[in-house]
Amino acid sequence: MPLSPIFPESRRIAIFSDIHGNRQALGAILKDMQARGIKDIACNGDLITSSAHSAEVVKKIRELGIPSTRGNHERYLFELSDPADEKWQLDNWAATRHEYKVLDTRDKSWLYDLPESLCLQEEKIPLFMTHGAPGDDRARLTSQTSEQSWQSIFASFPQNTTLIGSHLHRFWRYEGMHGQFVRTPSAGLPLDGDTSAAYCVLERQTNGWTVELCRVAYDLDKELADFKKSDFYQEGGVFTHLLWLELKTARWWVMPFFAHLATVFADSQEGRKGYSHEEMRFAWQSFDRNLYPDYDPDKSDVLV
Repeated sequence: MPLSPIFPESRRIAIFSDIHGNRQALGAILKDMQARGIKDIACNGDLITSSAHSAEVVKKIRELGIPSTRGNHERYLFELSDPADEKWQLDNWAATRHEYKVLDTRDKSWLYDLPESLCLQEEKIPLFMTHGAPGDDRARLTSQTSEQSWQSIFASFPQNTTLIGSHLHRFWRYEGMHGQFVRTPSAGLPLDGDTSAAYCVLERQTNGWTVELCRVAYDLDKELADFKKSDFYQEGGVFTHLLWLELKTARWWVMPFFAHLATVFADSQEGRKGYSHEEMRFAWQSFDRNLYPDYDPDKSDVLV
């Protein structure tokens, strides 16, 4: 974990995550932060994929000098630098392949160099940030997480640490004897039933950090229309249509569809790491979203 604090003197920090290429949402939250007079801003990973404007989003965040961590989607992009990686052949990776093609060399290099974690502040009330959990960018830290796991997670941090995580696109907060964990909502692809963009504001108090959840309306209709006209949407097939539906409804669509895929191709799941274009289209014809409940990570370990 990096020990040099990014904002050593700040008393107020805005943190967003999971913008996922949504340029309308990014513009709205940055404007809202400016209106609130917040100068210190950090991004907790997953800048790309899931909407059609990742190149613009990455360039904007890079040029503004917003400190960022690497999320799992940035890691997927890095893995595509290997021409032999199976993601080049599987249709469920079409969105990531598109990003690899459209991001320029400078922006890809910047994304590759993002750290897994950042120290925002230390001293008596430390503040750290990582996309999932330390060492695992896809960790699901929820109300289902055991106290033993929390103890293990906070063991590598100073006393009284607040740890910022993200990844699940839903706001949640935990406070225990080991420290405070704040899971940020998604700025660009909320999956909590509310389509507005979201971020958190952390304020330093005498004994720790308080957190405020901020929701911001933005031009979702324009983002959806631009998404559907984009090469990203046209090239991505079923997978990018699922992402479009998630953006439109703020509900999970990808995971229920993959649960359906596992049922349709139940006889060939062993060792499988993805699906072809033909398999995705075949399964889509029989997919009924209403058969799958909405996933709430803080109420169930079951994904769908």
